[in-house]
Amino acid sequence: MSESAERAPMLEMRGIRKQYPGVLALDEVNFSLYAGEVHALVGENGAGKSTLMKILAGAERPDAGEVLLHGSPVRFGSPIEGIQAGISIIYQEFNLVPSMSVEENIFLGRQPTKGLGLVDWRTMRARATELLDRLESGIDPGALVETLSVAQQQMVEIAKAVSTDARVIAMDEPTATLTEREIEHLFTLIRRLKDEGKGIIYISHRLDEIDQMADRVTVFRDGRWVCTERKADLSRDEMIRRMVGREVTNQFPKRPVEPGEVVLEVKGLTRRGVIDDISFTVRAGEVVGLAGLVGAGRTEVARAVFGADPIDSGQVLIDGEPAGVKHPADAVKRRIGLATEDRKNQGLVLGMVVRENTTLANLAEVSSLGFVKRGQEAR
Repeated sequence: MSESAERAPMLEMRGIRKQYPGVLALDEVNFSLYAGEVHALVGENGAGKSTLMKILAGAERPDAGEVLLHGSPVRFGSPIEGIQAGISIIYQEFNLVPSMSVEENIFLGRQPTKGLGLVDWRTMRARATELLDRLESGIDPGALVETLSVAQQQMVEIAKAVSTDARVIAMDEPTATLTEREIEHLFTLIRRLKDEGKGIIYISHRLDEIDQMADRVTVFRDGRWVCTERKADLSRDEMIRRMVGREVTNQFPKRPVEPGEVVLEVKGLTRRGVIDDISFTVRAGEVVGLAGLVGAGRTEVARAVFGADPIDSGQVLIDGEPAGVKHPADAVKRRIGLATEDRKNQGLVLGMVVRENTTLANLAEVSSLGFVKRGQEAR
């Protein structure tokens, strides 16, 4: 839907400014959204996109500026107030309770009730099933969230956002963990929501998705608004140039490298019911990709090589010799690293500072007699 089709935007954010200690996250930023449009918000990491969405949701308060919803100023003191006003945010970091079921997470704080204020479980199950079916997710509404894959948890977040019947829906990197099939289901849903007159804010680094879905594009750089254009008037190259502030002649230049000797060899790796007879080699100076649908076993292979999951049979060799990896500590000693799929829950200790997380896998290098040398660790 074009801007001319609406007399006024359903959402306006004017002169938004937000500063954290030592960081100006947003500097006099403007943004608008019309009913029935997908407005893409693009920029490099740290450009301020997620911060703007937190302000919109009521999770953060701006230092200056105003938010108008259907022409009226609003100021949310909490995310609950934002939801009540018809704004739903799908964050990059999931907001789910792992020990609760899918249906409980979808309607958390908004459970349908019956007499005496008791939860109407039958109605909640029916509504959750309907939402999950719309996404063609195949997820059991009674399953515990902690048993779901990262991709499935993303689908639950999307179902939760849609369940509020919001008029403004912001999606922050919603396809990061989804397969191509799941992405198509999501895009179908977005088109349906757009046809219903919803306003969709779509944040993604995947420019193919922006080309496919966006009606308008707003570019941020270093916390500042750069431009807002109709997608049809903004080429891919021009979008990138405005995002980074310079010409990018070759986005991913190919660097020829002659592969060296085999450094890692996996033979017949098997874990019953999970992976079966997996074999491959990795040579010095090359990148080997593992491709497949969600549930195909890619992550499980990586975890098995790293010693994070036990195997029933098979062998991992480094430089032609058995690696003897039974535990992640063994893998670290053999100079194998793993960047986990779920960084938040499996890759980091959130209660520790960046310095401590950075050195945690190799404390021997920064410690003596069992004590960490803080100066050496900081360097």
